[in-house]
Amino acid sequence: MSQSDAQLDKHLQTALFGTPVLHPDEQHRNLGTFHERIDLAITFTQALTRDYSAELQAEMAAHPDYQLLLHGLLDQDIRDRYVQLAAKQNVKFAIRNDLMYRHEPDSLAVALVATCAITPTTINIDQRFPDPQPAPHQSGDLLERIHHHLEVQRQDFLSKLK
Repeated sequence: MSQSDAQLDKHLQTALFGTPVLHPDEQHRNLGTFHERIDLAITFTQALTRDYSAELQAEMAAHPDYQLLLHGLLDQDIRDRYVQLAAKQNVKFAIRNDLMYRHEPDSLAVALVATCAITPTTINIDQRFPDPQPAPHQSGDLLERIHHHLEVQRQDFLSKLK
């Protein structure tokens, strides 16, 4: 195959299937970014059980050049709270609505990310900022209720696409 044929084939493949993505599985898990760029991460379970505004505000103040990524299927009131926080701190934010981004209880719902690789000790917000006053013991079916809530949100989102 000549060089012009190879270029034509590459152009056709891009036109048919879109621009190739580096490490697509990792980007789908991490709201479209690479793991090494994440400073703080909040899962759906964490987002539904606790407000992390103070922790995010402190981290945004320390790193105003970072960007806040929010999953589009996160509850609107929670999402709005973090969008307002990012706007108040003059931090860029993006809401990721594509269905390719994972939507399970332990999937990322919110991520504060850098534009290049960083090396935080951990990205888990609960490990970096432990809750000073842990909530009283929740019932054993909390994860089930969260999973059900996420499934209802997913079905609602899919019905709106039709």
